[in-house]
Amino acid sequence: MQSTSTIQPSNPPKDPIIAAVLSAVLLGGVGQLYLGQQKKGVILIVVSFLAWCLSVGTLGWIIQLVGAYDAYVIGEKLKSGKPVGDMEFFWQANSPSA
Repeated sequence: MQSTSTIQPSNPPKDPIIAAVLSAVLLGGVGQLYLGQQKKGVILIVVSFLAWCLSVGTLGWIIQLVGAYDAYVIGEKLKSGKPVGDMEFFWQANSPSA
């Protein structure tokens, strides 16, 4: 999915570690919600919840860990003062077009 809006850095900046912990401990997209990436956060939560409900525990853990890493990377980008797209993922965070 492509980003349709931009999330601006907050003042004071939100903590990337808190975002990562939220996604790791709770469902995979809670850290994204904390950072302001509402659409991406909801999608990750639904996919993570479905994976757990369908007894695909390994997939649930993977989604949570990837979500935590993504929340950390996106949080670091916001903390450094750079805006992010509402559907921007960690692999796009350091690309020249992002």
